[in-house]
Amino acid sequence: MRSFNSIAVSALLAGSLFLSGCATIVSSRQKPTAIDSSPSKLAYKIVDGNGAVVSEGRTPTTVTLQRSSAYFKPGTYTIQISQRGKVVGTQTVSAGINGWYFGNILLGGLIGMVIVDPLSGAMYRMPESITVATNQTSVALGDQPKALQIVDISTLTSAQRSKLVRI
Repeated sequence: MRSFNSIAVSALLAGSLFLSGCATIVSSRQKPTAIDSSPSKLAYKIVDGNGAVVSEGRTPTTVTLQRSSAYFKPGTYTIQISQRGKVVGTQTVSAGINGWYFGNILLGGLIGMVIVDPLSGAMYRMPESITVATNQTSVALGDQPKALQIVDISTLTSAQRSKLVRI
C-alpha cells in the first residue's frame, strides 16, 4: 500500500510540474518599472501598443507595466517626455524574454512553454528602470531660442560695456 501512495504522490507532483510554467511560478504578470528623464522633474506620458494612455505624471516615478499585450506578444510602450506641452524626448520600450521561461525545458514542459507562460505573460520581462534622454537644447532654451543681436557699442550700458572682451 505504501508503494502505491508513493507512486500516486510522485505522479501528482510530476503532473503539477508539467502543468505549470516555470516563469509563471517565479515571476508575476506585472512588474514595477522606474521611469526617469534627463533632466528629471519633467512631464511624462506612457502609451501602450494600442494607443491607450497607461500612465501620466512627472519624473521620476515608478509605474507597473503589463509584460505582454497578447498571447506570445510582448508588451510595447512609448514614453513621451514633455516640457511646457512640447515633447522633448521619446523612447519605445518592449518586454524581453524572461530567462525563467527556458526553465520549462526542465520543469514546466511543453504545456508551460506553449500555454501557461505565454498566457500569463510571465515569459516576458520589463526593464527595472528606464531613463529617457531629452533634446537638451529644447529643454535648456525652452520655447524661446536665443537670437543673435547686433548693436552699436554706444547703446550699451556701463555694466554691459564692462563685460566686453577686446579681440
